[in-house]
Amino acid sequence: MEKKFEKVDCAICAANDTHEVSTKGQFDLPINLVLCKNCGLGYLNPRWDQNAYLDFYQNEYDKYYRSELTADFKLSPKSDNPILSRLGNWKHLPKTDSVKNILDIGSGAGQNLIDFKTQYPAANLFAIEPSPDSHKHLSSIGAKVISGDVDSDWDKNNEGKYEVVIMRHVLEHFLDPVAVMKKVHKVLAPDGLLYLAVPNNLKPSKNLESRWFRVVHTYYFNKSSLYNLFALAQLEILSVGEGDQINQQEIFLAARRAKRVLTPKIDRADFMKQRAIFEDQLTQENKFIPRLKRKINSLLN
Repeated sequence: MEKKFEKVDCAICAANDTHEVSTKGQFDLPINLVLCKNCGLGYLNPRWDQNAYLDFYQNEYDKYYRSELTADFKLSPKSDNPILSRLGNWKHLPKTDSVKNILDIGSGAGQNLIDFKTQYPAANLFAIEPSPDSHKHLSSIGAKVISGDVDSDWDKNNEGKYEVVIMRHVLEHFLDPVAVMKKVHKVLAPDGLLYLAVPNNLKPSKNLESRWFRVVHTYYFNKSSLYNLFALAQLEILSVGEGDQINQQEIFLAARRAKRVLTPKIDRADFMKQRAIFEDQLTQENKFIPRLKRKINSLLN
């Protein structure tokens, strides 16, 4: 499918004044990563349009990122699920008898759902996932796929339904994260809990242009941009972590419906901080690559 591109404004502050970071991404798939000069949010602009992304997730994504989904792939519960561990350490795990419905947005084959089922055996499992191969595995564990497209109207008729919503490494893939998080607010039960994790762009791993920057990552969050996004969706962050023994390059948090009105905190200093992180690392990596090539050539000659 030929990929069509579209231009977008900043999802947080609606500004269109940006600083270009890079046009190189993982697997040599071209990107256009920019930073909003007003609030510091990172995002792809221009980017593939909705049809191009949906086609990629349905037909190509698994080839790049889920090669384990073969015919003999089978799910089994894991005792060391990081989400359960983190929520338990924060003392945010709901009581066993209080959870009736669990929704995993971007569930993949359903590992998190099957792990949560061991904690909440009476809970019904639901998923939003575009991959047809993943649908087969979700069905095998009794999970119902309510949509293959997060931009659809899956929130309708599901108001206040889910006591637990899981969003692990999926927010950075969305085309309209504000709209999605408002839907999450809508479907959360009054005392429901949201767990979310994304890459932390203030602590990126090495190899930015060959690994960290990805055409499937349409947004690049840090703690400040996440707070602003959640404020727009009226979701209150209860606890947040920036890296642990499980993953040093990750922001993870627990949240609920806000009990007071929240407002974003727009600060240009967030742009300057994120820009410095990316530019300093890119400078170091671009110096290293030519040195490595020279060393390899000297060994071959």
